[in-house]
Amino acid sequence: MAEAAKIKSLNQQNNLKYIYNTRRYLVWSGFFALLSLILIFLSIIPQISSISGLYSDLIKENKRLAQLKIKVAQLIDSNDSLIITNLDNINQALPSKKPLLELLTSLNTVGNQSRVRFNDISLSPGKISTESAETNQNGRTRSKSTANPTSYESLFLDVTVTGPLNSINQFLTEIEKIAPFTTITAMTLNEKSVDNTNINSQDAVFEAKLTISTYFFSKSVIVNIDAKIPELSVSQREIIDDLQEFTYTSVEEQFEIRGGGLENLFPNIESSI
Repeated sequence: MAEAAKIKSLNQQNNLKYIYNTRRYLVWSGFFALLSLILIFLSIIPQISSISGLYSDLIKENKRLAQLKIKVAQLIDSNDSLIITNLDNINQALPSKKPLLELLTSLNTVGNQSRVRFNDISLSPGKISTESAETNQNGRTRSKSTANPTSYESLFLDVTVTGPLNSINQFLTEIEKIAPFTTITAMTLNEKSVDNTNINSQDAVFEAKLTISTYFFSKSVIVNIDAKIPELSVSQREIIDDLQEFTYTSVEEQFEIRGGGLENLFPNIESSI
């Protein structure tokens, strides 16, 4: 049996040698063809992956392009929007810097219109060059609003005026219609003797001590280029409509320190601010 198995093995080897000798070119051709297919497949895989990635990026960019086209159309339409047509009034009503000069100029304008006399003005504007500076006076915190500390800050001012009651009432009404946004946070009213006021009037003269607060925008605005333009709410539209009745003052922007020769807005006040 062992001898038969040995003979069979030799016959198989001889057959393989015979096939190789007679078909060796075909065998080598098949080997090189298989090797070529493997190399081609290995080289195509990265290209397919790259093409797939580029196609995915192309789809994303096409979507973003469509969003940008919509944004461009919205921006073109917004040229006639309520915000754009009232942009100057909005910027003056809620400036992006501490509006100290604007506030004093507006107070002078309203005071002249209502015919009241300024007796005293005191304020702590904090660091004028730092829009986020905290301002404190009489133990009060005068920095960012507790309602929305990231949106706006407040500048407080104490004012004392004298005049007839109707003039003070007019002053109180108009002071909340000046730009920048200003509101009265505290008030005391006392009747004064006419002899101590230097005001020629047959009506009773009163002294009003006011604490007013002016607001300015301090929030950093970050918007994506493809973000939709927000729509105004009903209350926001009402506010913009109310801005039409506000009193606006024009203050020249100063880029250098000026000494002397400037108009004194409150000549009746002896001490300087």
